[in-house]
Amino acid sequence: MSRGLGDVYKRQVYTYYLSADKNDPEYTSCLWAQFVFDCSTGLLNINSDAGDYSYRWGYNEHEDFMHLMSRIHKDYLLSKISDRTVFCLQESIQETVKSIESNGFECYGIESEEDWQEIKRDLLNMDVYSEESYLCKVESIVPDIDWESIYVEKDYPYGAKVVCDLFETYLLPMLKEEFGG
Repeated sequence: MSRGLGDVYKRQVYTYYLSADKNDPEYTSCLWAQFVFDCSTGLLNINSDAGDYSYRWGYNEHEDFMHLMSRIHKDYLLSKISDRTVFCLQESIQETVKSIESNGFECYGIESEEDWQEIKRDLLNMDVYSEESYLCKVESIVPDIDWESIYVEKDYPYGAKVVCDLFETYLLPMLKEEFGG
């Protein structure tokens, strides 16, 4: 049995280290970020003081990985490296109220306009700290609402948004210049 090296291939990796300018509005949110692009695997790994993120794109024989990276935008990158996990109370309340009004408050066991105005005031003044307590509170305020009729709005974590802003502001222009995006 022979002992060889096995498969050997050359990896092409680009690493960019960014530090925000002290005058940048994001300076206190993210002092540094390192973006590592591994062209052989289609992997982007981001390490920063605003969090660590990564995503691997599938192989595409028709486009070089760095060319792809030079033409993406921050919203696309954000959707790849993170999920909407942050509960947004005010936006959730507004969408639920809007839905009740568009469907007609009568559909939810509310008998009069005066009753609806009182319920609406209670909804708008709700002060809860979690998605679960929000759902329970809405169910306790609106007589015949089920959980499927309650809107829950979420956003991306702040750190992921900051990293994508840094990508767009500082790194993307360099990538476009170097790789033609």
